[in-house]
Amino acid sequence: MVGTPRGLRDTAFGLLLAAGFALEVTVVLSHRPGWPVGVALVAITAAVCAAALLRRRFPGSSAATAIVLCGAAELIDWQTGRHGQPAPIAFLALLAVVASAVRSLPGAVGAVAVAAGAGLVAVGTVERYATYLEQGIPNARTATLIAVTGWASAVMVGVWLRVADARGRATIDRVRRAERLALARDLHDVAAHHLTGLIIQTQVAKLDAEAAPPRIRDSLVDIETAGAQALDSLRQVVRLLRDDEPMTLSLADLVDRFRATGIRARLDLPDGPIPPGWPPETTIGVYRIVQEALTNVAQHARGARTAVVTLAHDQRTVRLSVADDGRRRSAAGRDGHGLVGMRERASALGGRLSAGPSASKGWTVEATLPTPGST
Repeated sequence: MVGTPRGLRDTAFGLLLAAGFALEVTVVLSHRPGWPVGVALVAITAAVCAAALLRRRFPGSSAATAIVLCGAAELIDWQTGRHGQPAPIAFLALLAVVASAVRSLPGAVGAVAVAAGAGLVAVGTVERYATYLEQGIPNARTATLIAVTGWASAVMVGVWLRVADARGRATIDRVRRAERLALARDLHDVAAHHLTGLIIQTQVAKLDAEAAPPRIRDSLVDIETAGAQALDSLRQVVRLLRDDEPMTLSLADLVDRFRATGIRARLDLPDGPIPPGWPPETTIGVYRIVQEALTNVAQHARGARTAVVTLAHDQRTVRLSVADDGRRRSAAGRDGHGLVGMRERASALGGRLSAGPSASKGWTVEATLPTPGST
């Protein structure tokens, strides 16, 4: 909206581009150039200004368009001797596009490519103005400094805004996680208390209803069953709320990211991937155990070169192991927080977890869980 601060800035920037374009048209007409060249230069300036206005909606395309067109204007300048191309307003528009693209392009490769492309345009502009300096053309030195400092400023502003955006997203994520944890605690403290009371009262009523008609006793049994199911569902929701990452994260993605530590990691699925019918708490529990085990490998497995994650499952049992080939570590002493957390995860899923030195070398974490629906 125009009334917002961003809308007002965009409007002011659009008016500046329009004024600069009108001035460029006036200058081109006053020099009475050959019409093909003059029309081409005006069209290039208009297209670069249009790209600047569309920079937020199409950051990559706008940056590529502006860089190519400004480079074309420099080639025309080099061939025809048209001083000052790309036009000052076109160069200003290019800097705005570069800053926006460096800030918003999703990958670092794209941002670097945009900065490098704009740098080539700036180098070409410096080369042109260096020629004008030799010819004694006024203001050539000032224009050269503006080209260099403008490009450097645009890149630095884009990088600074990119870092600020990343920090802002991280802050938002932390706040959301805190809110989810607070919601989980409140939900459990309030709702679980009342549901537990409902179940207890129903059980007491069943004891007093021995002489009641069978229909009343059946109704009380239904109430007790419904309350127990509601409490189980509530606890499952609380567990999911306490997991800040959704189930979209797969073990394959986790193992791929772990390879960035320099340790070769492999995922073995002898019985195929996790079935889609498994409940969320089982899928997330398996993921968290593997995540913590790999973290321990990266932090404590000195000299480890490989880590193997194996997940096997059948109709009754899920068998999970994470093994490394690092130097053997002592099994004595108290369990660390990570190992305690893994044991709690496995226990919550009805299984057990063990960790210790492997028979040959390295360390192995093994978890055995009941297959969902087998009990």
